[in-house]
Amino acid sequence: MKLNVFAFALAASAVGAFGANAQTVIEERRDPAVVIEHDRPDTSVTIEKRDGFPGTEKKTITKETTGSGDCSSKTVHKEDVTGSTTVHKTNCD
Repeated sequence: MKLNVFAFALAASAVGAFGANAQTVIEERRDPAVVIEHDRPDTSVTIEKRDGFPGTEKKTITKETTGSGDCSSKTVHKEDVTGSTTVHKTNCD
């Protein structure tokens, strides 16, 4: 009889140990995603042309894009035998 009580107590403690093991919770934490945005660098392109009778006309075209591409500007400077002119145009969306 003592052996049966001992076996029963051993079985009860084993079931209790397995029950406690089944309640173990593993929690995994992850940091939120981080997005870093950088402004695009200012860009500028200059084109120089010579036209007309043996290089009498000189045209310089400068195109610039600033910030995130919302604004762009174009400057045209033209020189010839009659004088020079400059036209500047800005376009912002």
